Amino acid sequence: MTMERLRGVSLLDKDSIQRITNNSPESTIITALNVWTMSVMTMPWFHADVHAGNLLVLEDGRVGFIDFGIVGRVGEKTWKAVNELSGAMGESDFEAMARAMCNMGATDEEVDVKKFGRDIEKVMTKLSAVQPEVTVSSVGEGAVEGSIGFDEEELTKVLLEIVEVTENNGLKLPREFGLLVKQSLYFDRYLKILAPGLDVMADSRVTMVGTDESPRSSFSDPDKVIIDV
Repeated sequence: MTMERLRGVSLLDKDSIQRITNNSPESTIITALNVWTMSVMTMPWFHADVHAGNLLVLEDGRVGFIDFGIVGRVGEKTWKAVNELSGAMGESDFEAMARAMCNMGATDEEVDVKKFGRDIEKVMTKLSAVQPEVTVSSVGEGAVEGSIGFDEEELTKVLLEIVEVTENNGLKLPREFGLLVKQSLYFDRYLKILAPGLDVMADSRVTMVGTDESPRSSFSDPDKVIIDV
C-alpha cells in the first residue's frame, strides 16, 4: 500500500545528497541511523529491511523510510541482551559479547564462553575488512560519474556466519536478533560510505541501542524524517 509518493535520491548517492540538500552526507546518515535506532528502542516494531532502495533522501533534506513489508519486534529478554551486546561491542570485548548472546539464546548445553568469544572475534574481523565498492562509468563527452555501493550478498554471508558460529557453540538465537543484526550491517556499510571517519561509539550525535539517553527529537521531528508504510 502506497501512502504517498516520495521524491528523493538513494541514501548511497553522495553527490546527489550534496546537490539537493544543505545537510552533509554524514549528518544525513546519522539522522537515518538515529531514527531507526529510536524505533527499535521506543516503538512496538522496527523497519527490518533497510536496504538502500528503502531509504531516500528527499528534495527538502528529510530522510524517507519506505516499504515496511518486513518489520520486527524485540521481546524483553532479547532487548536486555541486545543492550549488553551493544556495550560489549563498543569495548570490543568479545567474551562479553558471547555472554550477552548466551543470555539471549536458547541452549540445552553449557556453552564455552571463551571459545565462543574467539569465534565472534573472527567474524567481526571479517566484517571490518569488507570495503565499499567504487564504480566509475562514462556519461559521454569525456565526462565520468562515480557511484559507491556494497555487495548485499556479502552482508548476508556475514549474517549467516554469525548464525553458524552461534549454532556451532550450542545456541539458537531468536528471529528478531537476526533481523536486528542484518539492519545493523546495512547501517555499518552506509556509515563507511557516507561518514568513513565517524566514530559512532564516541560521537554524541549518534544514538546507540542500549544507551540511557536518546535524542527523541531526531525521531519525532518531521523536518528530519518521513515514514511511508
